[in-house]
Amino acid sequence: MSANTGPPHSKESEMMVLGCMLSNRHAHSTAASVLESSDFFFDEHKLIFQVLRRLYREEKPAEIHLTAEELKKNDHLQAIGGVAYLTGLAQFAGTSAHIHEYIEILKAKSFNRQASLLLEEAKKAFFSDPPDPTDVAEKVHRRLHDLGKRFSNSEKTSIGEILSGAKSRIDPIPLIERIEERQQYFKIHKKPFMTGVPTGYFEIDNETTILEETNLVVVAARPAMGKTAFAINIANYVCAEKKKAVGIFSLEMGADQLVERFLSLRTGIPGEKIKRGSLSDIDMMRIKEQESFLRTAKLFIHDQNCGSITQIIAKAKTLKEEEDVSLIIVDYLQLLSGGGHTESRQYEVAEISRKLKLLAMEIKTPIMCISQLSRKVEERQGHRPMMSDLRDSGQIEQDSDVVIFIQRRDYYDPLDKPGMAELIIAKNRNGGTTPSFELHFDGKSGKFSSQLRETPRQTRPVRQPYRDEEPLFAEVGHPLLR
Repeated sequence: MSANTGPPHSKESEMMVLGCMLSNRHAHSTAASVLESSDFFFDEHKLIFQVLRRLYREEKPAEIHLTAEELKKNDHLQAIGGVAYLTGLAQFAGTSAHIHEYIEILKAKSFNRQASLLLEEAKKAFFSDPPDPTDVAEKVHRRLHDLGKRFSNSEKTSIGEILSGAKSRIDPIPLIERIEERQQYFKIHKKPFMTGVPTGYFEIDNETTILEETNLVVVAARPAMGKTAFAINIANYVCAEKKKAVGIFSLEMGADQLVERFLSLRTGIPGEKIKRGSLSDIDMMRIKEQESFLRTAKLFIHDQNCGSITQIIAKAKTLKEEEDVSLIIVDYLQLLSGGGHTESRQYEVAEISRKLKLLAMEIKTPIMCISQLSRKVEERQGHRPMMSDLRDSGQIEQDSDVVIFIQRRDYYDPLDKPGMAELIIAKNRNGGTTPSFELHFDGKSGKFSSQLRETPRQTRPVRQPYRDEEPLFAEVGHPLLR
């Protein structure tokens, strides 16, 4: 076996990539479609990869026995260390979950190694005092350019690479297989398959999915409309019903206040009573029951040192790595700073918006960001929000995948649809936009409740009158939760 010395290389990364290819078919297709044998430093690894890539092109599995037989045909099996070495590679890899990271390490080492060798050749050529040094310089420049193009992260992606899953931002499984899985789910359960994370509200989830991986979702309204309450309702549902982790960056209120709002939501006890302590013994018993549950919930709150977008990005990446959060909530955008000097607040908010979208794409997690609307809403007849009302920057509209406005008419006129909140999906980049949904809103506990119910005999929901005994969570009638 080759010694782990010499030009830039990583033996461990080469072993991880090959081991993943031998033990997982998706890792096999991913690596075989983006790597070359020259990306491997060790001769034995080059030989193994050449066989694995040939198997990939012939649509054969990268099974250890088959790989060994292919190596044996060319008298290479003993040169790579025999079947025992192939088995060792598969065991060494352990998991293929991070195949993309292993490949990036391998490619970086390969680029550094090949670039250094190319520059060494150029140095020797110039030292030989060539009669036309500009010709040598041009050839070196062209070869460096070609090398850089191959390793550039901005290199174009073919539709075939997306279909195969090799360069999918979402899942390395081939796209057709993912679509077939959705079809099978629909056939078996007679319900539509849902990608991403459900909100728990039938009105929304029956029509579209807003919490898709990589989505930036903006929830915007004027003050006191229930923006934070709506986000808390969804966070509560994702944690309690779906058992997934949620991260909250709270810039407006402290963690203790936020937890009290969760207790109010889960018990139905008005937040003001919890704040003042005017509670009955039964109220206190209900609070203690929910406190016991919340202790085990995968809910993580940051309320300090998260005032800049740079801090949010760093902490969100840590949350994703350590807790595998399925949803991140930022409350709220206009309280964030860009962390640097900008020409105006508008430019600063535009930069924050752009970075939040890039963060969602990088960690493959939906980010729900709460945003204020300008006072223009108050001046407009009917007070209905519009995209142009997004405060401080039109860039928010550009960067967001989903924009949801919340309007409560009873805020302006107590007799106009009391206890009702209208959710207006003003933008949905990856889905349809039903004009609006109506939810019941209890301002005392901050609870948004579905008013739709689905029965086994009906394919469409029918409206039912609101009842105080509605279940605590807003999943009523949700087609995927039965």
